[in-house]
Amino acid sequence: MTAEPLPLPEACVSALSAIEASPLDPGAAAEAHMKTCTACAEARIQFLAMEDSPEVLAPTGYFERLPGRILRKLPARPALHHRLGPLAWAAAAGLLMAVGAGAFLAGRANRTPYVEANLPRQPDILEVSTTDTPFHSGEEEAAQVQALSPEEMKALLERLDTTPAPTR
Repeated sequence: MTAEPLPLPEACVSALSAIEASPLDPGAAAEAHMKTCTACAEARIQFLAMEDSPEVLAPTGYFERLPGRILRKLPARPALHHRLGPLAWAAAAGLLMAVGAGAFLAGRANRTPYVEANLPRQPDILEVSTTDTPFHSGEEEAAQVQALSPEEMKALLERLDTTPAPTR
């Protein structure tokens, strides 16, 4: 559904013709019309803004020859990267990996802690000979201690207090 453009009023047509003929001095009638018609005043401004000079034409084949002309003017590149083959690049990569792996492993081997704790080791309660304790064989002693009754716990503690701790 295309809409037909509205026809221009006769005053606008004559003013636009005068602007097209001479945009700087369209005449008194066109000047008076442009004071009341903003569309014609804007058309005059746009007509004045357009360039009067035609486009500059390039010689035949100019753009086809341009890349070659630019490349001839550039200095020659050194062919160092062409002399190094894939074997040289692989050797360089292998050397870099070997140095990196060596440095990594050397750093891991020389790690020492900032602070070392030299506390004497306290003997554990359960390291005491427990031949006559109420523990069952095959079970963990820590789990069995929690299962003792209060009377059995008191008896165990009294036995442990009287038994000397082993020295290492």
